[in-house]
Amino acid sequence: DIMKYLSFLIVVFDQLSKFIVHSTMNLYDSFSVIPNLLNFTYIRNEGIAFGIYFEGAKLLFIILPIFITIYLFYLLNNNDFQDKYSQIALYLVIAGAIGNIIDRIFRGYVVDFIDFHLNGMHWYVFNLADSSVTIGLIFLLYSSILINK
Repeated sequence: DIMKYLSFLIVVFDQLSKFIVHSTMNLYDSFSVIPNLLNFTYIRNEGIAFGIYFEGAKLLFIILPIFITIYLFYLLNNNDFQDKYSQIALYLVIAGAIGNIIDRIFRGYVVDFIDFHLNGMHWYVFNLADSSVTIGLIFLLYSSILINK
């Protein structure tokens, strides 16, 4: 199935991009990729989505995503999601989750570096795995609302 390979490639490119950022930039270094729109800014996220952090919950940030990922694999393998959009969505979410789980296990934090900004407003700094999860959730919403009604 093509989506399994795409998911694998997402994890590989996510880890490769994080490795490059981690090994070539100092923490909080930033440089412009597209002026007034996109920087690469190296930060470390020890929390969960959007930098939310709870003291003493580091192990939870590893265990919970692992259980959710296992559950998503279960859903895929039991044909609970028949339409292609839902399957694509789950594969994208799983790939993103795996990319960030690898960081949490081996680094103790997630490497984030994609920094969008416009007119002085910044979005949260994120990575390719985060993008994969977000796109997957958008596909799942689309599938749930428009296809499966």
